[in-house]
Amino acid sequence: MRTIEIDIRSRAEAEEYILACEKRFNDTIDEALEGIFTHGDIKTIALAGPTCSGKTTTAEKITRRIRKAGKQAVVLSIDDFFLSRADRNVVDGEAPDYDSAAAIDLETLETFMDRLNRGLPVLVPRFDFSSAARVGYHEYIPREEDIYLFEGIQAVYPEVTRLFGPGYKSIFINVNEDCRYGNVVLEKEEIRLLRRTVRDRLFRGATPEFTLHLWETVRANEEKNIFPNAAGCDLHLESFLEYEPFLLANYGVGMLDSVPKDSRYRPAADEVLVELREFDCPYFEESMIPKNSLFREFIGGKE
Repeated sequence: MRTIEIDIRSRAEAEEYILACEKRFNDTIDEALEGIFTHGDIKTIALAGPTCSGKTTTAEKITRRIRKAGKQAVVLSIDDFFLSRADRNVVDGEAPDYDSAAAIDLETLETFMDRLNRGLPVLVPRFDFSSAARVGYHEYIPREEDIYLFEGIQAVYPEVTRLFGPGYKSIFINVNEDCRYGNVVLEKEEIRLLRRTVRDRLFRGATPEFTLHLWETVRANEEKNIFPNAAGCDLHLESFLEYEPFLLANYGVGMLDSVPKDSRYRPAADEVLVELREFDCPYFEESMIPKNSLFREFIGGKE
């Protein structure tokens, strides 16, 4: 468990604390990534993690590290290999399944990887979430200096990883510890839930009630398919930033308060609210967060 012990009394102290947390996080990630690139030539890297674990920012850091090694990074999203809704057995009105291996067009991914590993041109699909459909392709011609980075929660599933071929490295990022502040404990799953609540409300038009509704299925899939398969990954990274509960409180309290009183998800919202309100501090502001911060994945403003 990670314990936060701070006494912030001014805006300047809050900004100083945020920047110190960011530096500590970046130094830790850079040091960990340095180790994975010291063991011979790597052609494929699989980056996985549960929802709202910080995969996008981590992919950017891996890309910079690949370039530092004199190689070129080609980032490929597993999401783009989703089956179109019309090609799945989905009941009208049912929320699309984006978590299980059944959501992936494994046949297309297998053909794609076979050609990629043989250095042949491939067609990279593009998936559009608003229409829940594959909307096109673009051609990619492999180059000798390229390293392929596959990013997505399914990048740890055996059905997917068996297609990567021999010699790939796997990285798993997550919020790995609960957080204690005074007498309050914010569980690691609650931190990701708050990240997702804020992100989905700000950028996907989803109400907090709907996010809580989806969370039950998301967590069930994590326990069944993600975490058991993550144990064998080559590198595990921590994405938690010690200042973020104070910013999540700024955004999340009002959002969770909006869950209707008669909703079946209101008790879950109230449980998190009790903890989140303890992180009230008037000095933390969104403007203090660097534009390249992992936390920007959830509140926006990323460079």
